[in-house]
Amino acid sequence: VNWLKGGLTFADYAVTVSPTHAHELRTEAGGFGLHDTFIGLKDRFLGIRNGIDLAKWNPAADPEIVQSYSAANLGGKPRCKAALQGAYGLPQEPETLLFGMTARLVAQKGLDLLLGGRALWDSRAQFIFLGAGEQRYETALRDIANAAPHRVAVDLGFTDAKEHRLLAGADALLMPSLYEPCGLTQMRAQHYGALPLARRVGGLADTIEDQETGFLFDDYAPPAFDLAVSRAVALFEDREAWGRHMGRAMARDFGWSEPAARYAEVYEAAFAHARGRT
Repeated sequence: VNWLKGGLTFADYAVTVSPTHAHELRTEAGGFGLHDTFIGLKDRFLGIRNGIDLAKWNPAADPEIVQSYSAANLGGKPRCKAALQGAYGLPQEPETLLFGMTARLVAQKGLDLLLGGRALWDSRAQFIFLGAGEQRYETALRDIANAAPHRVAVDLGFTDAKEHRLLAGADALLMPSLYEPCGLTQMRAQHYGALPLARRVGGLADTIEDQETGFLFDDYAPPAFDLAVSRAVALFEDREAWGRHMGRAMARDFGWSEPAARYAEVYEAAFAHARGRT
C-alpha cells in the first residue's frame, strides 16, 4: 500500500514546487514509480515555484554583510568579496572568479560532478564550500582544500549568517544538482549578484536564464560541469559584460506575490472541483 499514491488519487488538485519538476514527476525517471499517477491527474496536477523572503535576502539592507549594495550601486560587492576571501584565507584577488556553494554535502547536490571533474584543480577560480553532510564528501573536499589552500576553502559549520556573507561575497554560486524540485539558494544568490551555475533540472531550470542570469548545463557528467565552469570563467574576464548579467539577475522578482496568486487560483479550482463531485 502506498499512502502517497492514495492521497494523490483522491486529491482534487496536487501541486509541486516548480513547473519543470511537475513535468519530471510525470516521467519514469523522475516519478519513482508514481509517474502514471501524476499523468492520470492531468490538469489537476501542476507546479508553482516557491518564493523567497525579499526583506531578509536583500543586500541593500542586510545586517550580516560588511557593506550593503544594490543593483544601482554595486560598490559594496567588492568589499564583501574581499572580506569573504580574507575570512577563509584565500588571496584577496578581485580579478579571480570566486565560486561559493552552500548546501548539504550529499549526492543529490552534485558533489560527484565536482569531485569527478577537473574544474576544482584546473580552472582560474577560487571555491568556498559551506555546509556539512556525508563523510566521504566532507573528507574529499577537505583533502582538496589542504592540497590547494590558495584556491579552495571548506567550512562544515553552516550558519544562516555565513550563508548571507557567502552570497554577498561570491561572484557565482554552484548548484550542479542531480535533482532539485525547486531550490531557494539560486534565487537568493541572484538577488545578491552571485550568478548561479546549475544543472537544468526542476526549479533551477525555471529560475535561471542561461548566459543571462546564470549558467545551465544538462548532462549529469563531470565534463558538462567543467565546461559550464569554463564558460563562467571566460565571461568573468569581461567585467563589463559580467556586470550586465549581474544587473539582470538582481532585477529578477522571486517574491511570493506571483506564486501566491497562482495558489489562490488553484484553491478556487479545487473548491469548484469538490463542489462538482457533491
